[in-house]
This record gives sequence, C-alpha cells and structure tokens, in this order.
Amino acid sequence: MGIHKSYFYYESTKDDSEVEAAIRQKAEAANDGFWKIFRLIRKDGHPWNHKKVHRVYEAIHFNKRKPLRKRLPARVKNPLVTPDQENVTWSMDFVTDVLQSNRKFRVLNVIDDSDRVAVAQKVAHSIPASRLIRFMEEIIWEKGKPSNIRCDNGPEFISHKFQDWCDGNGIKILYTQPGCPTQNSYIERFNGSYRRAVLDAYIFRTLDDVREITEKWTDYYNNERPHDSLNNLAPMEYRLMRTG
Repeated sequence: MGIHKSYFYYESTKDDSEVEAAIRQKAEAANDGFWKIFRLIRKDGHPWNHKKVHRVYEAIHFNKRKPLRKRLPARVKNPLVTPDQENVTWSMDFVTDVLQSNRKFRVLNVIDDSDRVAVAQKVAHSIPASRLIRFMEEIIWEKGKPSNIRCDNGPEFISHKFQDWCDGNGIKILYTQPGCPTQNSYIERFNGSYRRAVLDAYIFRTLDDVREITEKWTDYYNNERPHDSLNNLAPMEYRLMRTG
C-alpha cells in the first residue's frame, strides 16, 4: 500500500503550548520581531522550523510591542505672571562655575516670583535629582511649600524622581518652553546678578568659601539691594510693605 509523502511532514497542531511558551520567553528578552525570536529559539536547540514558529507567533497575535514614548512634560505657554502673595510660584535654576582647582560646582538658585526674594541657594559639586529633592525638602521645611515650581527642561527637573516627588507633595511643575528663557526671566535675571557679584568676582578654594560669600550676598540682595521692578525697594522690604 502506498503512503502519501505528506505523512512524513505532518506536524500536529493540537498542542503548540511548548512553542508558544518559547516565543513568549524570548520575546520578553528580545522584543525585536519574529526573526530575532526564531533565531534565539533555534539557538536553544529547539527543532521547530520557521513556518511552525511563525504560525504560532501569528496565532497568538504576538506582534512587536510599540516602542515606549517618553511623555514630555507640559510646557508653559502663558506670559510670566507675578503672583500677589508669597509661596505661590518659585522659579529655580542652576548656575555652574569652578573652584581654583578647576573642579566644577553648581548652585541651585530659588526665588519667589511674587517679590523676587531669594528663597534659597544650595551649593554642591553635583546636584542630581536625588540631591535636588533633598535640598527642596530642606527648603520647604524652613520656608514653606510653594504651589508651583517654574523651571526649564534640565535633566534633573524632568526626571521621574523629581516629577514623582512634586506630585506626591502637591506641587505643580511649570516647565518653560525650550529656547524661551524669557519665560523664566525672574530667575535668569537673578542668576546674572549673582554671577556678576559673586562667581565672577571671587576665586574660590572650597565649597565652604562659595557658601560663605553666597550667604553674605543673599542677605544683601534680600534686605538692601534696590530692585527696579519693586519700586526700588529690596525684596524683603517690598514683602514687608505688601503684607503691611
């Protein structure tokens, strides 16, 4: 009795669970489409040909995952508005300079938009997101919590750590649009004044030197230095007059 040649090539389709399991396992690691998955399966010594594996691959609708898109933070499109009371919006930014040894350091500058009071200045060799959060917790413990924070799109500010921390503390982040420094002009002007009076005026040996001179200048800035937009009053003078 003759036997049809298809007998020798028939593969049962009743149980493809082993093939399916192999596909899912390799897809978790590769996520690079069918052929990459198939080669990984064959590399493990499985005998199935590409047609069988592809049939199961298609049957379970295991298409390549869509690449994850990083959610961009909302950018501020409205004009800069001056709040009528403190702790509504703080503007913040970093400035960078070097010690006498050429080692870099950074300063986190934070001001209150309502009266330009310098809320805080924190000095460190580096300020990653974790240290930024620690600094913010220290500042809030001493000065109270703002409703909003205005900042640019620097990596520390757009990090998930910082965003999650702000969300957890009920603080809204107002991101400026890239290439639009005027949207953060309050802190930009403060940075310029600070750089001219401190960073460009002194040669620092240590971070403690930076902190000491910065603290003295901040006291002068807040309590004595006239500000054009505050009727030539110092920021703290203006705050006291307003709160009366």
